[in-house]
Amino acid sequence: MSWRQIMTITLTMALVTLPSSSALAQDPCAGNRLANASFEDGSHSDGNGLPASSIVGNGWSAWSVWGGSSSSRQAEFDVENNQLLGRYSTYREHSGHFSLKFSTAWGTHNAGVYQRIAVPKGSTVTFSAWVQIYTGEETQTSNGEQVSDLNHPGNYRTYVGIDPFGDEPGNVGSPPSPRTAWCDPVIDRDTRRFDSQNRPYDAWVQIKVTTKAQADHVTVFVRGEPEFGVRNNVSYWDDACLSYVPPKAEPTAIPAATVTPRPTPPPSPTAAPSPTAVPPTATPQPTEPPTAAPAAAPTEPPTLAPTALPTRTAVPTELRTSPTPTRVAPTSETNSSTNNPLLLFAFVAVWLSAAGYLGWSLWHGRGRVSG
Repeated sequence: MSWRQIMTITLTMALVTLPSSSALAQDPCAGNRLANASFEDGSHSDGNGLPASSIVGNGWSAWSVWGGSSSSRQAEFDVENNQLLGRYSTYREHSGHFSLKFSTAWGTHNAGVYQRIAVPKGSTVTFSAWVQIYTGEETQTSNGEQVSDLNHPGNYRTYVGIDPFGDEPGNVGSPPSPRTAWCDPVIDRDTRRFDSQNRPYDAWVQIKVTTKAQADHVTVFVRGEPEFGVRNNVSYWDDACLSYVPPKAEPTAIPAATVTPRPTPPPSPTAAPSPTAVPPTATPQPTEPPTAAPAAAPTEPPTLAPTALPTRTAVPTELRTSPTPTRVAPTSETNSSTNNPLLLFAFVAVWLSAAGYLGWSLWHGRGRVSG
């Protein structure tokens, strides 16, 4: 290796590993939880089974699975820099100056990068990233840029995924957990676009996936997997985003607190005036005493007359001298009493008794004189 090649490699590594001045210019999404989401904040050699020439963005780790077929290869990782060696085209970057790239030449791969992030358990997590695919047997150009050969493509499929349990691959050769939720694939033909002059180009497209966190961490993955081992099987990644919506357990506790004051209204039925309305139903009861008063009035005159007569029999002289007719005469009631046979009988009986008593007294006195 000549000294010029050594200097070129050294300069390349220095430029790649240093962050760009636009590194912190903007975040791909508000509240993004990812580190180095736009790959503008430097890069490093993974050192976990990758070739020494492979580098990944800071904050990210590589994974790659190979074998099982004659065309399967370990992927090569790099951070694309549009400022490198005077190349200023932004065709291979979605924003800024850097993007992640992994590839195989004349081979296939199943590879990507991942990052483990803390989120509240039960959150609804969404992960997205922008991807550009460059694939095909022949090298073709359009408007000064390389474009995919879609006549002989690698059928390159791309995915983003979330492991809701936060598992990580053991090493570079280990795949993501089978519990990882993946989006529907986007294939190379889906990213072909045409400009205003009908010139083809490989477009950047955003892919995303949403799932529910089953632990207090999730692991997010990007993945590229071509089907055929053509000359060019490359994917570029940029502007990743992780957001989540916390679980709604807290709002469910609030209605429970609002329900507890509700039991206080039950005293209102006790205050209902319906029991107090009973007294009006008892008001007809005072009508019963007037019915008893007329019944007593007719019975009093017959009972008074017989009881008063025996008391007067003890004093015959008063009966003889008492002006009973004069006392009864002023009232209209006496006229009605003379017509009463019982009273007339009683009157005659009293007089007869008085006459008998008087006769007996005279006879008894006369006997004492003759004796």
